[in-house]
Amino acid sequence: MSLRTRLILSFILIIVLCLGIVAATLLVLFQDYRDRLVMARLNDMALPIYVQFRAAVAGRLSLEQAWSNIEELSQATGAHILLLDAHNTVIKQAAPEESPWTPPPRLEFDKPLPPPPKSYRGSYTSPNGNRAVLVAYRLGGIFRSLSSPPPKALVLAMPTSGALGWWLDFAKPFLWAGLIALTVSIVIALLLARSVYLPVRRVTDAAEDMARGNYEQKVPVAGPEEVRGLAASFNLMAKQIKRSQQMLRDFVADVSHELRSPLTSIKGFAQAMLDGTVRNSETQLKAATVIEEESRRMMRLVEELLEFSRLESGQITMVREPVDLKELLQQCHEVFLMRAEEKGIELKTDIQPLPTVVGDIDRLEQVIGNLLDNALKHTPRGGSVSIAAHQPHPDFVEITISDTGPGIPAEQLRHIFERFYRADASANKAGAGLGLAIARQIVRAHNGDIQARSRLGQGTDFTVRLPVSRIP
Repeated sequence: MSLRTRLILSFILIIVLCLGIVAATLLVLFQDYRDRLVMARLNDMALPIYVQFRAAVAGRLSLEQAWSNIEELSQATGAHILLLDAHNTVIKQAAPEESPWTPPPRLEFDKPLPPPPKSYRGSYTSPNGNRAVLVAYRLGGIFRSLSSPPPKALVLAMPTSGALGWWLDFAKPFLWAGLIALTVSIVIALLLARSVYLPVRRVTDAAEDMARGNYEQKVPVAGPEEVRGLAASFNLMAKQIKRSQQMLRDFVADVSHELRSPLTSIKGFAQAMLDGTVRNSETQLKAATVIEEESRRMMRLVEELLEFSRLESGQITMVREPVDLKELLQQCHEVFLMRAEEKGIELKTDIQPLPTVVGDIDRLEQVIGNLLDNALKHTPRGGSVSIAAHQPHPDFVEITISDTGPGIPAEQLRHIFERFYRADASANKAGAGLGLAIARQIVRAHNGDIQARSRLGQGTDFTVRLPVSRIP
């Protein structure tokens, strides 16, 4: 069964249940009103009956004729007309044909009958469970000279089943109103189901298209709030999947490009050795050296790719231990100091007192080492590289690696943390362009951030910000 069908059936079921509950509530609430309505009808019938009896007593009408008129009235109205003696025993009655209610030989009232013209109103349930609403009147002594024992009370009773016809006449407007409400509600339910179903159908169709490889999907954000949220989330997911697929294609293309150069060199020199082009030992040694260097380059590239992939997917867990940043930076300064002196570059430090942070000291050393390595590569002889660290805010510290190199153009600066991107692609600059991408992943794994600022002709600053508080 489709979602649309289930929604429509659910709405219709809810509507029918609600109308049923309303109808049952109205029946309960209006039961007392029905009884009062029946009593009022019986009260209106009592007056002509009383007039019939008065005419019979005055001699204007025979008692048999009066009682015949009363029996006709009973048949026409469906009401039981009873005459009771002083002991509330039924001495005469007029009953409609096929009435389900049979009056008892003697009626019991829960209180004395009031004097005329007031009436007693109540109900009586027979032993077989049939209920009747009744109205009783005291007759006084108008029958004293006509019968023995004389009637003392007149009772008009209407079975509730007999009153159902009156009640249905009264309830017909409610029934029509209920049917109209049901029809209108079903139409509204169809519209509501459509407003929910169509957006969900669009999301389903778009998801099926994505499963077939078409990632250019965007569904309209429409419908109820929850459905709009679903559509917005789907669009965001589709955008991220599209980006991931593009990144995957770029990754494959980048890896292929990076591996092509060393493989070409290896293949070329290996083929030369096999063809006998390389004859003397010096040329063979040179070819073997190139093959060995290119193999190392490929091995280093594969290792960096694996490390970057693990960092990006969260497979590498950072060690959580106290790290003395000042000691770590001083150690990095000592490691790169000799290299800087060999290149004629001044390596300076400006390390202020720093709090202890929690992190992986080896990974943080890898980040600082990568930044210093890049700075020394791009700083000319006579320039300088500086290591600065301070705490600008109680919640974090900043480490800045600055150089006086040529700088990075603004259009290239925003790409330098992307994998395989190299701002300076000249042949004398080694590396696959993964160092800064790996450094950014390590810093982010420490819940930190890394940024770069550069000025053409003046140099570049890399700033690492690490939280002082705990890391995830």
